[in-house]
Amino acid sequence: MRHPLPASVQGERDADGAPHAGDDAAVVPTFSVCIVVRDRAELLVDAVRSVLANHHRDFELVVVDDGSAVPVTRVLAEAGVSADRRVRVLSLPPSGIARARNVALRAATGRYITVLDSDDELSADALGRLHDLLTATGGGWVYVDYHEVRGDASRRIRLPEYTSARTMLLGVLTRPRLPFKHSGTTIDRRVLEQIGGYDESFRLFEDVELMLRALRAGVHPRHLPHPVVRFRRHDGNITRGRLGGLVFWFRLIDMYRPSRAPGVALGIKALRTLSETGKWLVSLGR
Repeated sequence: MRHPLPASVQGERDADGAPHAGDDAAVVPTFSVCIVVRDRAELLVDAVRSVLANHHRDFELVVVDDGSAVPVTRVLAEAGVSADRRVRVLSLPPSGIARARNVALRAATGRYITVLDSDDELSADALGRLHDLLTATGGGWVYVDYHEVRGDASRRIRLPEYTSARTMLLGVLTRPRLPFKHSGTTIDRRVLEQIGGYDESFRLFEDVELMLRALRAGVHPRHLPHPVVRFRRHDGNITRGRLGGLVFWFRLIDMYRPSRAPGVALGIKALRTLSETGKWLVSLGR
């Protein structure tokens, strides 16, 4: 099923109250960095500053406020980062992550969409490295290595590379740790126009569903083996409902399992149940 990029959403405005710049295609940046946020003021400011500090300057930053108690426009103004004309804020009532991500996609004007979670940061060379890889390979989808930060400790996470879309699809369904991180993922908007946006029926794992849909369509993501995202591990981004999330995993497995042979779905579901249960037990000990 395709999930078309959403049509205009009534009432969306930039931080200054003007219609968003997607209505004026005079200048098209290379990158649209898209952040969706709800109630993470301090972390959001760090994320925005990390984008603005990039050496590669040909970008816009689209922030979608998904019903924050303190409006993002106020947060960014108080932090002194809202004056940059590359920053645009769209404000919504609480709509859910998939809906908010789709609003960001529709508003974006760049050739490439770079996703950044509101509690993550880009390295200063992130967009430059992404641009170099995209230019060299002609790829339409890139996922990146990252630094995982917990308190004062940091470690580099090296993600695997795959020889084909099919092998990566199986890896996404079966590996205990996902073989990609959505934050930092960069997608050619033409690819998104072909496969569609986020499936708004998924309250969880909307990013996984988008990746699986792309893989099934034959998109072979390129891997940037450099940690250009700083991922801060904290209580707020550890999924509390891991076992409840199995409902969505089972749905994904039924939709995207690589074979319809009897027992394949059951076997993948058993693997996923074991891995999610294990991660849940580990989280209880923290």
